Amino acid sequence: MTTPTTAPPFAPAKVYELSTAFWQTKLIMTASELGVFARLADGPATRAELGEGLGLKPPALHDFLDALVALGLLERRDGGRYANTAESDFYLVPGKRYYMGHYLTFVDNFMRPTWDGLAEMLRTGKPPAPQGPPPGPPAPNGAGPDAGQSAGQGARNGAEAVQKEGSEFFEHTYANVDLQRMFMEAQDSLSSEIAWEISRRVDWSQWRTLVDLGGARGNTAGILLEAHPHLTATVFDMPPIEPLFHEHMERLGVAGRARYQGGDWFENPLPEGDVLLCGHALHNWTTDQRRTVIAKAYDAVLPGGAFLVHDLMIDAGRERLNPLMLSLAMTLSVGGSGYTAEECTGWLAEAGFEDVEAIPLQDHDGHTVVLGRKPR
Repeated sequence: MTTPTTAPPFAPAKVYELSTAFWQTKLIMTASELGVFARLADGPATRAELGEGLGLKPPALHDFLDALVALGLLERRDGGRYANTAESDFYLVPGKRYYMGHYLTFVDNFMRPTWDGLAEMLRTGKPPAPQGPPPGPPAPNGAGPDAGQSAGQGARNGAEAVQKEGSEFFEHTYANVDLQRMFMEAQDSLSSEIAWEISRRVDWSQWRTLVDLGGARGNTAGILLEAHPHLTATVFDMPPIEPLFHEHMERLGVAGRARYQGGDWFENPLPEGDVLLCGHALHNWTTDQRRTVIAKAYDAVLPGGAFLVHDLMIDAGRERLNPLMLSLAMTLSVGGSGYTAEECTGWLAEAGFEDVEAIPLQDHDGHTVVLGRKPR
């Protein structure tokens, strides 16, 4: 055996950090699943009170709670009491407007399993076939056994659907009421911050009518209506979502200014409006399909209006991690891919839009809006 004469020149810090990153992911997902944030919304509690109230037992509970403190998800108060941080209380308490617990469930049951097929996709060049469904999510806090079984079955069905290409995934997802609602809640979590950013970064005073293509239950459109009272909106998406749309518009207080139109991107004409908005959709498709949608959008935008595309776009130097990870996720799940702002501006210009510009947003991920205007 050879005795080394020198120590390694640097520690394997990045290897350690990345290899155990899933520990942190599992901590927040487990805390949400067990109702920790929901319980602490009622006020700070000791470890014993949390254990008794949530049915959690030692020896792991102490380390579990302190790890949540170390992650910045909980605070430790005097007297050994734990409390939600401001961010946890805002985003992780069920029933609050911007609750993200459904997004965590979606990530754990849909997004995470698709990554197990990355090596196969790289070897074959094709998205992997489904390997079998993961466990479904638990019943929401306060829900009975039937509700838990229904949601779990929806997630199990959706785990297979997530491997289907393009519109097949959405058709399958929207066909199941419980899965549909979970997916809508997850999409709202993703869209809220970006919608408020778009409301600030784009001058909406010049337009009156908005069409949100693939707008799901209307969260982005609803936020834009909240921010700009002179606007009215049409949300265009698959017909099964319409009941959830009306419910959500009532909740946001904009029902009188928003309507829903069911249809298919490729088979139906797109609704006309001053502005057509397309968010987080082009990455689902091939380049030819994107060009088809953009050409149809040009026909639907009224003269003097505009087409807005927002997405997590790949930077020109291909150096930012999150857009590249999203691109891989889209290829794994629906056969799509990411794209750059330069590519997107080119597609809009090809379709006839003028004064095309890319507007970087200041959200946590760094999304981009590409805006093109239709001549009068």
